[in-house]
Amino acid sequence: MAYLALYRAWRPQRFKEVVGQEKTVTALRNAIKEGRLTHAYLFSGPRGTGKTSIAKIIAKAVNCENIGEGEPCNVCSSCIDINNGNFMDVIEIDAASNRGIDEIRDLREKVRVLPAQGKKKVYIIDEVHMLTTEAFNALLKTLEEPPDSVIFILATTESQKIPDTIRSRCQSYNFRRLTGPEILERLQQVATSDNIELDKEAGQLIARRANGGLRDALSTLDQIYSYKGKTIKKEDVLDVLGLVDELFLARLLEKILGQDTAGIIEMLSTALGEGKEAQQLARETALYLRDLLLYMVMGDETEFLVVTAAAKPLLEEQKSKIDRNQLLQALRLMMDTADKLRISEGNRFILEVAFLQMAQIFSSETPVVQPTRQEARTTRVQAGSKRKPDAREVLWNHLLAGVKEKKIPTHALLSQGKLLGARDDVLYIGYKKGYRFHKERMEEKDNRELVEAVARDILKRNVEIEFVFLDDEQYNDI
Repeated sequence: MAYLALYRAWRPQRFKEVVGQEKTVTALRNAIKEGRLTHAYLFSGPRGTGKTSIAKIIAKAVNCENIGEGEPCNVCSSCIDINNGNFMDVIEIDAASNRGIDEIRDLREKVRVLPAQGKKKVYIIDEVHMLTTEAFNALLKTLEEPPDSVIFILATTESQKIPDTIRSRCQSYNFRRLTGPEILERLQQVATSDNIELDKEAGQLIARRANGGLRDALSTLDQIYSYKGKTIKKEDVLDVLGLVDELFLARLLEKILGQDTAGIIEMLSTALGEGKEAQQLARETALYLRDLLLYMVMGDETEFLVVTAAAKPLLEEQKSKIDRNQLLQALRLMMDTADKLRISEGNRFILEVAFLQMAQIFSSETPVVQPTRQEARTTRVQAGSKRKPDAREVLWNHLLAGVKEKKIPTHALLSQGKLLGARDDVLYIGYKKGYRFHKERMEEKDNRELVEAVARDILKRNVEIEFVFLDDEQYNDI
């Protein structure tokens, strides 16, 4: 028999097996028990929270030959065929690939045909928000007055995209994200049943990273089980998911607070060298900063996302070193950086300069405050000079300072340029057309090698320097 993924093997077959969604389950079970099912339902909520599973349980219940207390029996021929995907009157439609008006017109024609195998025909339309406007309009009349033998169940992860005309014709249920303890309990149940030795910290980490989706948690457990076998520890989860532990994040923040530029770059190089993703590092750092911020506000009542008992002492120390306004700036920086890294090529460069910029934020002794209306007019001219430098400026300033220490004439030539960015371990420095002399002198071997040596000391890896003119079109997208 072919191997069945854990999330499929553990799909709920009865209402009582559904994790979470207590209100939705109770309402639907009572409606089935009392014969008050409506003709159309709209299930909305995050992925992996049970929408399609409950839709299939309803399909079984309305066609079950031995229904009891609103629950399908799972032993009659109808239930068995639905479980196996062989029941002719339960039709699953993926709206993402069947989104046009022609598919909905075809559905309208088939709706009129009486059930061929069971008591009711059940149409389960997944990701219904993907339908075109014309397809939604074609579906309206059928939803409003369907045949008595038909039930529609629409499922979506983006309920705001559902037209009000469709929503008003359906009975709506919102599926919530599952809590960490709910996911952890099911993970432990699955592990016990499949003879998997799941470390408690590993289970908690999987549950936290699932973001409220049980399917994601079970898929992660399945992936780690394939990699590590029967014994799964916290380190295995970190390894497979490309995460760093909270102690690494705490030590990294210590380097940032201590303005240890070399230490910051070295720790990032180590993590990236171990195969960690730059975007994941930025996200994990943002989550750690979030935990620190909430701990400053709420204390021991904080519900941590990444911090565990091992990192709590370091968190306590850092709390007294950081200003809340600076922490908010750093948190926004890391969130923006994680977003940029999704679509950027120069991931390592962006990550490194973002952490250097964070160090710059925490280097300010006086927190940034909003000026009063009276102060605003008098300080407007000075505002530009007090602006926080961006990540590129931070690296540029480090580069200029390093060159100046080694050779002042080279610094004088370099300072007339501008750092444009990086691509594939190449730093691009641009000059205006009027500074051709400066550009040509910097391209000389001694000057170029000096700048590359300083950049290597800062970034802890070999980089090349390329000098360009600012209006060269090929460098406009750096």
